[in-house]
Amino acid sequence: MSLTGLMFLSILVIVLITALFIIATNRGYDYEHTVDPLPEKNKTNPEPPSNSSSTDER
Repeated sequence: MSLTGLMFLSILVIVLITALFIIATNRGYDYEHTVDPLPEKNKTNPEPPSNSSSTDER
């Protein structure tokens, strides 16, 4: 393979990788994420707030 052919192949590979990188980045930015709604609290039997920080005052 001549030096000219090798240079052409190298430039072609660089352009191909750059194009694939740009396509993947654009697809990543176009992706719309979904968020699950928060669960509703039980309004008929509300739980009292838990006091996990027990302090001993002596």
